[in-house]
Formats: sequence, structure tokens, C-alpha cells
Amino acid sequence: MAVERIAGAGNVLVPAYLALLSLGYEVRMERDRDGRETWSASGHELHLSASDPLELLGLHCLRTERGADWKAGEVEIRDFLDRFGYEAPA
Repeated sequence: MAVERIAGAGNVLVPAYLALLSLGYEVRMERDRDGRETWSASGHELHLSASDPLELLGLHCLRTERGADWKAGEVEIRDFLDRFGYEAPA
């Protein structure tokens, strides 16, 4: 059986947008004078803000999986830093 591969690239932005719509979000994009985009999604008593639809969908998944208490605790942060070779902030 072949392994399906999906990469964070331009071809996932429209499917991510469509997924957000199917989840019941209202999605908007604003572009500032310098051309930078800010994407937002509102729904489910939640407002998400990111630089593209894929990040919005990731935030939705984060909130769905971890709940209202989505932030990482001290031990989780330390484990992440240790695992990926980062130094703890001073």
C-alpha cells in the first residue's frame, strides 16, 4: 500500500479554505499596503487569525484536539525543547 503524501505548499491552500467552510467557519482575508495577507476564520464561538488558510486549519485542529486549555504546560514545553535541541528561554 502506497503512503499518501501531503506537503505544506500552494496546492493545499484552497482545500484548507474549503475544509474551513465545511466546518462552518466564515473565512476572510485582508491585505495591507505592503501586500501582507492576514487571514481570519470565525465560527464556533472562536476567532482564528493566521497568515494563510492552512495555518487557520491548523489552529482549528489545535483547538479541537487540545480544547479550551490548548496552551502547553511547562513540562510539555521542556520536553519539546529537549527533544528538538532548543535551549530553554532565559
